Amino acid sequence: MSPRLKILHIISSWQSVVGNELAEFAPRLAQDEFEVEMCVLANSTISKTPHTPTTTLGLRWAFDISTYFGVGRIIRRFRPDVIHTWDNTAQLYAAFHPGKHRIIAEKREPEAKTGILQKYANDRTHCFIAPRRIDDCPKTIAIPPAAVPAAYAQPIPATELLAKLEIPLVEPSGDYYPVLQSRYEPERRNYKPVQPHSTPFLICIALPLCSEHRILDALWTFETLNQLRMNFHAFIIGDGKDRELLLRYRDRWKLFSRVHFLGNQCDAYKLLPSCDVLLHLSSSAAHSGTILSAMSCGVPVVALETPESREHIVDGTTGMLIPCDGDFRFYRRISAKKLLYLLENVELRRAMHDAAKERVAKEYNFDAAVQERIRLYKSMS
Repeated sequence: MSPRLKILHIISSWQSVVGNELAEFAPRLAQDEFEVEMCVLANSTISKTPHTPTTTLGLRWAFDISTYFGVGRIIRRFRPDVIHTWDNTAQLYAAFHPGKHRIIAEKREPEAKTGILQKYANDRTHCFIAPRRIDDCPKTIAIPPAAVPAAYAQPIPATELLAKLEIPLVEPSGDYYPVLQSRYEPERRNYKPVQPHSTPFLICIALPLCSEHRILDALWTFETLNQLRMNFHAFIIGDGKDRELLLRYRDRWKLFSRVHFLGNQCDAYKLLPSCDVLLHLSSSAAHSGTILSAMSCGVPVVALETPESREHIVDGTTGMLIPCDGDFRFYRRISAKKLLYLLENVELRRAMHDAAKERVAKEYNFDAAVQERIRLYKSMS
């Protein structure tokens, strides 16, 4: 009987979509073929792989010398055949430790870094890149991104979901000015006021509360919907350093009855199927898997146009893309317009629901990605 192949997975933190993918991928490695161990660089109060040996290191800065030596101790003790790094930080810490092991780097960035440390890491690393190939890196194997399978809850009506979350309903007041009309004119005086929708629309955002994810721009979009007297509720799932600042802006714009910060305690998989739209204004490649999660349960996505969102979304078919050219006022205005158009067009949302689920099942199959990684492990032994 041949010895088991030792695989060491290194990830910077569980608080990411990549963490969900690793948590789903690790248990699928056969125990009679692979010996698996985890290394999490940042401190975490949760463990997504309780049955796999996991070491958590206290990463404090971008390059922490104590974390560097901690990774070295794990490598010398475990003596892995393959080190699988799941983000740029993990790749950097693994590449500087010499040994007979082979390193795989799973990257979500559209282009290779040009810094000296990153170039050295790329030279030491066999990369498979999702979703885009890096030309500067030798022996590159391209593997497309995969949608993480999850036990999604069954969709429930908006009123029941709000009652379950203990969120009071807000009675719409005044006339509503829709954008979707046969003769659309940009001036408010040409709108035809109608009665607002009796059932509220549900909008979801699942991102950390940081400035780079443009949560403030999303609040501006919600303020526009509120000015138009649209009946909606927005759920923001996640936490971060800008939480207090965003809460102040929400209260200043009088959105406390419409926008709800649910924190990390709420599971996105339980809310997504009941939502009408996922709003994703982040340009970060590390959180692009949220788009696939929404598409898996048939929720249309309005996302900022990035290389990753263009890879996932067919504009007008499985979702809508917001051009990121111009200043913040431009894409704030465009995001509000596209969100309004999608919410008002019921037939378009139904068509996107079916098209998104079909595209994920066909092109982002998680089982195929698991088998591709296993074949890569065996080829490197």
